[in-house]
Amino acid sequence: MVNRSRISLIEKRAFDVSGIQSQLADCEWNEIKLRSEHPKSPHREVDDIWVRYNPIENYSGDMGAFNGEHEAKWYPIAQRLPAAKSVSEQLMERLGGVQLGFVLLTRITPGKRVYPHIDQGWHARHYEKFCVCVKANKNQAFHFEGEELRTEDGDLFWFDNAYPHWVTNESNQERISMIVCIRRNI
Repeated sequence: MVNRSRISLIEKRAFDVSGIQSQLADCEWNEIKLRSEHPKSPHREVDDIWVRYNPIENYSGDMGAFNGEHEAKWYPIAQRLPAAKSVSEQLMERLGGVQLGFVLLTRITPGKRVYPHIDQGWHARHYEKFCVCVKANKNQAFHFEGEELRTEDGDLFWFDNAYPHWVTNESNQERISMIVCIRRNI
């Protein structure tokens, strides 16, 4: 049986993320709190900006249905984050993507975390997850049992969200990640 890693650094400094960093100054975090509002959510200590996903007008109160099969669309915030949209499209091209799903910016403030969880549902199984590190440092880590990855600004990595994973920020700086979900023909 092959022991396949659940996380892989694809490229150090893969993207110049300075444009995303500067454009975030004009954006509000947590306009959509569907991932973080429940007190037991693994994302309860995280701030989000939803850049692309199932159009929010399709949300009827049932998160399971909302996460079900759908065609992702850019949210209006993408107009204020053209660098995030550009990096997502560059990543699609670089990886030979055939379908772009969720594009999500997450922020973990100092001392906070994402708690261990497995991503569930159609979207989680339909797409691969990639992370572009917008703001990161060596005192922050993405974890799986027995594995961790410490990154810097611009780094690109892949992770398998079908296994328990979590993120810690033991630094004095915020950690900002851009999760880009891509379907490839492989």
